[in-house]
Amino acid sequence: MPPDAHTMHSTVDHQITSPDTYSFTEDSTYQNDMMSNDIKRKKGIGVAGKSIEEELCRICGDRASGYHYNALSCEGCKGFFRRSITRGATYNCRYGGNCEMDMWMRRKCQACRLRRCKECGMKEECLLSDEQCKARDARRKAKAKVNPAKIDTSPDSNSKPEITKLPSHSINNYYINPMTVIDNDPTTKMEPEHQQLIKNIVALQDKYEFPDEGNVEKVTNVKPGCKETTADALFHDMAEMTVLITHLIVEFAKNLPGFNSLLKEDQIILLKAASSEVMAIRAARCYDLDTQCIVFANGVPCTLENMKATGMGHYAELTYQFCHNMALMQTDNAEYSLLTAISIFSERPGIIEKDKLEEVQFRYVRALESYEHFKRHKGVCSFGKLLSRLPDLRSISAEHSKTILELEQAPLASGSINAGDYKEVKGIYVDPPEGT
Repeated sequence: MPPDAHTMHSTVDHQITSPDTYSFTEDSTYQNDMMSNDIKRKKGIGVAGKSIEEELCRICGDRASGYHYNALSCEGCKGFFRRSITRGATYNCRYGGNCEMDMWMRRKCQACRLRRCKECGMKEECLLSDEQCKARDARRKAKAKVNPAKIDTSPDSNSKPEITKLPSHSINNYYINPMTVIDNDPTTKMEPEHQQLIKNIVALQDKYEFPDEGNVEKVTNVKPGCKETTADALFHDMAEMTVLITHLIVEFAKNLPGFNSLLKEDQIILLKAASSEVMAIRAARCYDLDTQCIVFANGVPCTLENMKATGMGHYAELTYQFCHNMALMQTDNAEYSLLTAISIFSERPGIIEKDKLEEVQFRYVRALESYEHFKRHKGVCSFGKLLSRLPDLRSISAEHSKTILELEQAPLASGSINAGDYKEVKGIYVDPPEGT
């Protein structure tokens, strides 16, 4: 998504201180290494790799947080089921009504996600009414007076049904994207330091990856299944979504191990320079290899031609090429999170404590190298391939700045882009420093 220095500066400063016809050119050397086993990323694929089934969400395969509404599920599916039932939502499947649900497909087909929730045992009658919630809270307060040690101090204890938490050790067992087929979890063979680092950043990525579904619904105009989408409506949605995701990127970076050890001035430089790069990485995580679409958080697919129609031209082509290559690499959660961290901690013009920054980044580089060594048979090759995507990200960032400059000079030349939306999206990023 394109970037005005003013709004992005203020956003970052504030948060620090307070199926289209376009044909992609695939990386042939990588295909020889990674596609020889004929593994392809597909819609509806089940959870792959060895995992402890009892600790995974029965609906989508994500890490489960407990039993919700009579089914072992993750926080995302719990919230989705609650919102769907309380709002009386009606969904329609665009894929035949029999989608196999996973962490990818759950964002694309709400109808089959709700169907899967019910098939796995979620019951509408398990949702508490307002009166029942009040009665439950009264019982808890009365019980707390008798035995204060057992009071529920969770942040959502006053508004959500009580759940059964899984053992704390269980959340460390599953880091791999369901679309990635591997034999086991590479982290079990790694040094404890690298294991813990990957555990932490994958958890951060899960926490700060997608905006709240309620916020997404409020800001988007284009809905799943919409047959006619104007460039104006799409640009509006992209602008609004970029605002939401940029805040999540900042929060993700602020919580990365090592980030707070840097000077505030360096932190701000890193965030301003890496924002568009991280946005491209996140787009890759939402890319469907079969349809060659980026699927927005509201489930709306966006083709390359759709994005180019909003005035993003070559920037859109570079972004989609990057997404396509990352999908071909069968990149998993750990690899995405490590690559994101390495991008954020890359040296930029103006950095004061360069040695400290290099030291922090090196921790993530070593962790990625170790992870690739144990995950893939050609660890050195795959490690190099992932690092070779960093220059691609720099090119995307540079083209992004060029695109914004062109839009700034003639934002309404086509008469299709709303001025207010342009100003908003223009303010999300900053131009990358010279030399990037």
